Amino acid sequence: MSLKNSENFIVLGLFLAVLGLISAVLLAVFSDIVREPIAAAELRNTNKALEQILPPFDNQPSQDKVEIEAGGSAITFMGAVKDGRLVALAARGERKGYAGPVQALVGLDVDGKIRAVLITKQNETPGLGANVCERKFKKTIFNLFQKRPEGIAPNAFLDQFDGKSAAKGVTWKVKKDGGNIDYVTGATVTSRTITALTDEIAQCYLANREEIIRKLAPSGGNK
Repeated sequence: MSLKNSENFIVLGLFLAVLGLISAVLLAVFSDIVREPIAAAELRNTNKALEQILPPFDNQPSQDKVEIEAGGSAITFMGAVKDGRLVALAARGERKGYAGPVQALVGLDVDGKIRAVLITKQNETPGLGANVCERKFKKTIFNLFQKRPEGIAPNAFLDQFDGKSAAKGVTWKVKKDGGNIDYVTGATVTSRTITALTDEIAQCYLANREEIIRKLAPSGGNK
């Protein structure tokens, strides 16, 4: 190797090292700049979802939370407080679906009765599994010019869980597996996943209700 080539390699190496250093610094600076806006956006999205499945609250449920281990994964319970009392809870859990993780946010009354199920993360097949997860107000010729209704959008599959409470020794299953939960044809795996995840959350609350309430209820409330 000639001296000229050696010098070229050294210069190139130094150039790449400097370029890498500059890139790392810019990445770190950019990360610091966007961290707070991203966190704020995530908080807004979480609060918006919580408002759909919980009664009115005057605290920050996403900051009043406790994690409970269940089935090898952690379920996060968040408390909704109004006028110094715990009025409801939201529980977040995740389970593997057909095309990736499915994350659910389940609203619960203090007695354990399900208020609503909302899927906050999914990558299921469009038109099949995705339909099991999505809540959308549908426009028809009859409501085309009507104001969008308030509250959570309907979903025939997810709405089956409203009003249900977990019972010890009873596991919720889709009808195809011998249970009593209707499933969506062509999206059986997704239907099973959401059913199992909702059941896991409800069972976890049933088994740990006193501990969860003790940790989330304001001092002096819910006694």
